[in-house]
Amino acid sequence: MGYFPVLDAALGLRQAYDFVRFQPFNPLMEACAGRLSAGDRARVEATGETTRGWLGVIEALLDPGDVGLMGLEEGLLRLEQAPGGPLEIAGSSLAGARPLLAQVLRTDLAPETSRRARHLLEATEAIARGIRKDGLWDYVLGRSDRVRRARNGELEFRIKPELRVREEDLQRVIVMPSLMVSRQMAFWKSGGTLLLYVSMAAPLPVDGPPESLLLSAMAVGDRTRLRMLRHLAERSCTNLEMAELLGVNPSTASRHFKLFKDAGFVELREGEGGRSEYELASGAIVAALDAIAGYIASGRQGSPTWNARAAIGASHDQTL
Repeated sequence: MGYFPVLDAALGLRQAYDFVRFQPFNPLMEACAGRLSAGDRARVEATGETTRGWLGVIEALLDPGDVGLMGLEEGLLRLEQAPGGPLEIAGSSLAGARPLLAQVLRTDLAPETSRRARHLLEATEAIARGIRKDGLWDYVLGRSDRVRRARNGELEFRIKPELRVREEDLQRVIVMPSLMVSRQMAFWKSGGTLLLYVSMAAPLPVDGPPESLLLSAMAVGDRTRLRMLRHLAERSCTNLEMAELLGVNPSTASRHFKLFKDAGFVELREGEGGRSEYELASGAIVAALDAIAGYIASGRQGSPTWNARAAIGASHDQTL
């Protein structure tokens, strides 16, 4: 447990790569993305295409002895000067991430961590207190409604591809406050390691909308995505077919589909000839829109105890 700036920089670049899925950004992330030059953005894109959307970079950073769990100064030194290490030997695709990571560390995170050193320490201590008080899994459940406990005791994370975690299968859990994360909590599992990024933002108010409702609202709050859902209501299609239908790049359509998967609005199934087709999960959309309406109505009815988890339960059951 602690603050690990290199891992935070990697998350920032992952969010910049998959920007449709992770917007709206927090102010620091927005500033970081805005400072990327056209050449930087091209390198972010190229690295993302060869590393599973930067997840391969995060995975490499978690290897024992790598820079992921180092402090700011030591991490910068390793990234900018020292040869070797998993990022170097894993191939050019991962090695190409090093200058971008160093740039985000030096330009964005170095001044911010210096300015907010006390807040980072307080956030780390608050996470530790919460885990000691509630236990790790109840703490995680309390931070994000995109996680729930299944009947068999597994934790189910509302993420695609589906992520299920059993405590006995984990060898290491890394919990860190994050200056970059766009959501209340982001999570990544690699082998026996579970990485949890916890937002530095103030906790949501009691009557604040849960993240699942925000994801649902984002999924329908865009002209292109509404057109995509309308086409899917007529028939299932592949990512390439949707891109051709809309006149956009396949990578653009893919980013929109990733947001739909996070919101539970589509399912991926095997079509004719083994093609992977996206199918509309119309029941999940209806449940999500009903939950949004229920949240809004609860304020009019003076009902501050509105249960977000119960209201979105139907959508969870269909999408996890």
